[in-house]
Amino acid sequence: MLPNSKKEDRSKKINLLSVARWPLGGIRTYMRYTYKYLPRERFNITIVASRTAEEEALEEDAKEIGARLVIADSIQGEDRLFLKLFPLLLKEKFDIIQSHGFISAAHVYLANWLFRIPHILTIHGIIEEKFLGKGFTSIVKRRLLEKVINSMDVLYGVSQDILEHVETSIRVRKHVKRVVIHNGINVADFIAPPNLKSSSLRQNLGVEKSTFLLGFVGRFMPQKGFNYLIDAVGILENREKNHNMKVLAVGSGDYLGHYKREINERRLGHRFIFLPFQRDIVQIYNTVDTVVMPSIWEAYGLQAAEALCLGVPIIASDCIGLREAVKDTPAIIVPSKSSSALAEAIHSLMLTPRKKIFHEFGAEAVKRYDVRQASEKLAHLFESLVQNLN
Repeated sequence: MLPNSKKEDRSKKINLLSVARWPLGGIRTYMRYTYKYLPRERFNITIVASRTAEEEALEEDAKEIGARLVIADSIQGEDRLFLKLFPLLLKEKFDIIQSHGFISAAHVYLANWLFRIPHILTIHGIIEEKFLGKGFTSIVKRRLLEKVINSMDVLYGVSQDILEHVETSIRVRKHVKRVVIHNGINVADFIAPPNLKSSSLRQNLGVEKSTFLLGFVGRFMPQKGFNYLIDAVGILENREKNHNMKVLAVGSGDYLGHYKREINERRLGHRFIFLPFQRDIVQIYNTVDTVVMPSIWEAYGLQAAEALCLGVPIIASDCIGLREAVKDTPAIIVPSKSSSALAEAIHSLMLTPRKKIFHEFGAEAVKRYDVRQASEKLAHLFESLVQNLN
């Protein structure tokens, strides 16, 4: 990790402050992949993040990418991100601030008001109406969000879809620069053999080799559409109770308990196996027969990239972000929010596996999703902003 104190050699580099209110899932993965290939001789990275269930993994990520990690505590449930940011900006010199998400950007907007450090908002999600509230509250929140967004030097979308969503939801002024840099992954992690053989994991889970195993990986939240997967399994169960299929669901999230109760109420418990967040996700991909992404929306869809690089068949919804990630790939596309279409796609793969075509596409996927391309473009963006100030 980088030291807290300023040193002479730091002044020769670009000092990046990366702020994440919710460093979970896609945001944490983005930082782990993209920052890893920012040239260390040209960049110093400080990450300020709130406490989460994945804090231990975030600490490991920070060590791996050579970043300093600063955790902002919450007191009695109240977020203290701003109170961590302002003294940091007062004490240290940063050249660029990159906020991950709208709430992070709002905290930075307040803390950065006196310093006017170039500020980039990286868009990792949609603007959800339910968080804006209703009536007068909605009007006030929307105006504040517009003010924050229009204070940015750069709006950076990890997909064209997600950038266009913001532009159709909020009045973005012409002076705000727009940039799209597609997400990528560390492809070297997804062409190497897993640490454990897939048959060993299946055995540990009590899953027979003949079982058709679906994989769901990610946060248990409405965005990911896990409820539609439950419905699809229910449809297949009603059609043929003797079919040999299970779902391996890996991750954590606020809705995990809700989904488990629903599964039990529908007497589908024998079809689902749950595992907590797994840092070695390659082993999961190499264990399942098909990855399922029934998302309602995605910023881009890194799980699709991971699965395709490994040559694992994938069923993906046609939601924003994800459709962009899987365009011109063998991925099986189904309408978002359609349990029946998802059930049909699963049933089709059970009858006619398509592993060969996905395996053959793996080499192309490795070229397409290599995060080093994104890191190079991001480094150029940072450097151009700094040069424009000099």
